Amino acid sequence: MSLRRTWIAFVISLMAGCGQAPQEEGLKVGFVVNFMSHEWYQNICRAAEERAAEIGVKLIIADANLDLAAQISKAENLIAQGVDVLVLTPVDAKALGPVVAEARRRGIHVLTESSPVEGALSNVGIDDRAAGEKAGRWLGAYAADHGIDPRVLIIGLPNFDACRARVTGFKEGLAASGIAYRIMQEVDGQGLKERALKVAQDALTANPDINVIFGINDDSTTGGMAAYRAAGLDESALVAVGFGFEGTVGRTALLEGVSYRGALAMFPEFVGISIVDAAAAVAGGQTLPTRYETPTVMITPDNFAQYYRSAGEDYELQIAAVRALQD
Repeated sequence: MSLRRTWIAFVISLMAGCGQAPQEEGLKVGFVVNFMSHEWYQNICRAAEERAAEIGVKLIIADANLDLAAQISKAENLIAQGVDVLVLTPVDAKALGPVVAEARRRGIHVLTESSPVEGALSNVGIDDRAAGEKAGRWLGAYAADHGIDPRVLIIGLPNFDACRARVTGFKEGLAASGIAYRIMQEVDGQGLKERALKVAQDALTANPDINVIFGINDDSTTGGMAAYRAAGLDESALVAVGFGFEGTVGRTALLEGVSYRGALAMFPEFVGISIVDAAAAVAGGQTLPTRYETPTVMITPDNFAQYYRSAGEDYELQIAAVRALQD
């Protein structure tokens, strides 16, 4: 077992126990997310709140709504409130250095989610580049198995470091798979379904022979799929590969079983749990690795039930199955 996995196993045993853990009275964690209206962060925050209640942590969540000034202001407010741990999902990682420095000056532990910030103790979340490579290798193997000549449209979000890393990794994985392929076009879908639909329509007009769409999140992928459908193209010939599997949008698209063939799952619920566990661990004196990495896996209709179970009209994540990915 690697040192990282050994450390994670130790933290899990320390924090999880029988669902409870000894916790210092009044431990207060502030968490400034960057885009609460997105399903990904809604699921992270819901799981984080549940985990915090479970182990006796007071969790205060604030939304920057993609506004750097708002994020700085909300972080400063949490610092003034005397939180023990400050967690940031950066709107702009390079601009948050002074906030991190001020928190540390006051003895507040700082963690980040998604993108690292200089001076923070640890970054909780996936390795975007490695996960993108995993998706690219999967596509290469899938195309080889099904006799597909991939002509690829990439719907990205170049303004964000993490999203650029996903695309870089995807290209590296596809190249490493050894299959012949062509990237027909890369477009900026801004992570929004409506924008992804529009730019994908333009790309399909210029390149109607596109037969693979890779999107950096669920909305990007499903927006591209909608453009393909609107163009009257044969959806059974499309291989849509997603990244995120953030919640209902991704699950619905995959289970419809038309063109969404696989998705790199980031498990937002597990990220939320991990944020709280990491915060409690560092507040308790544990030394965290620079990257507190959460697991990813390619989800397809064939292995979906391994990670999700039916819960009323929706599905819930099987946390134990995700933990097993760390072994």
